[in-house]
Amino acid sequence: MPDYTACAYKITDLNETVIKCLEFIGANKLINRDTRIFIKPNFTFPYFKQGITTNPELLIMVLRYLREFSSHIIVGESDGGNSSFSANDSFKGHDLVEICKELDVKLVNLSQVDSVMIEEEIVDKKVAVELPRLLVEDVDCFISMPVLKVHVMTTVTLSIKNLWGCYPDTMRCLHHKHLGHKLALITKYVKPKLVIVDGICALDGHGPMFGTAKQLDLILGSNNPVVADALGSTIMGFTPRSIQHLRIAEDAGLGTLDLSQVTLNSDCTNFQYKFNSRKTIIDRLSVLLFENEGLAKLVMQSPLTPMIYGVASCLRTSQEKEVNRQMKV
Repeated sequence: MPDYTACAYKITDLNETVIKCLEFIGANKLINRDTRIFIKPNFTFPYFKQGITTNPELLIMVLRYLREFSSHIIVGESDGGNSSFSANDSFKGHDLVEICKELDVKLVNLSQVDSVMIEEEIVDKKVAVELPRLLVEDVDCFISMPVLKVHVMTTVTLSIKNLWGCYPDTMRCLHHKHLGHKLALITKYVKPKLVIVDGICALDGHGPMFGTAKQLDLILGSNNPVVADALGSTIMGFTPRSIQHLRIAEDAGLGTLDLSQVTLNSDCTNFQYKFNSRKTIIDRLSVLLFENEGLAKLVMQSPLTPMIYGVASCLRTSQEKEVNRQMKV
């Protein structure tokens, strides 16, 4: 069995805690001056929002640590779903242009680079995904940096769900059918070797775009994405095997959800919370689109789309309306 490690630390000094976390999961042994590193934060909003997007201060600390080892570092993200915003807007909204310039780190919009289609059978289901060629062919160490948050459709969105943002098509919402299998396929090909979960401010109550932000001051880490998500979902009060995309990833041999098989730091058992997500009317209707690509295209990309969106706007909660307004800023 692989040597799985994972940790959860309460932040004292952010920089010191980041170093402690990265070294516990073996980053200092994994990378060197020739290692080509790619970091995928969660920038699912055009600017920083606590509990929703990866904290830029945390990203800065991780980048500073990695730059001591390697000069080949890329931070990347795809355009927002459903043509809501560009990754370039999100980079600006998170101060990444200045941060990466200062640290001599490259920024890449994954929706603007060459891509490749990958098709393979995952846990008895044949699925296909589109991925930037860069991630498949030119990266030695992929690092996922998600936020600790719930998701109304997938229960949690942690390191594996964060990889859906590697799908370069802004209309990836049309490809949600068999999402758990597709996430496993993406995980298999980008091969995340390190995970740092931003639990400084977590998201409860809805997710992924709005909910109740909770100040936890936590950083989670692992050398395996399945293990990282097992730890994160357990801390949030969920049973990892009950979450479909995590169960598929484990069944595909990408890691373990059994934390008894993982080397943990002594602090992990001290953090236990009870997170939950509550679906709105729009969420309940959107479930239909997850498993029916034809219906998804009719709703989101057809001559009927403006009329359907007009009707949907009458059903949105005040929070959903506010998110839509902010996404257009």
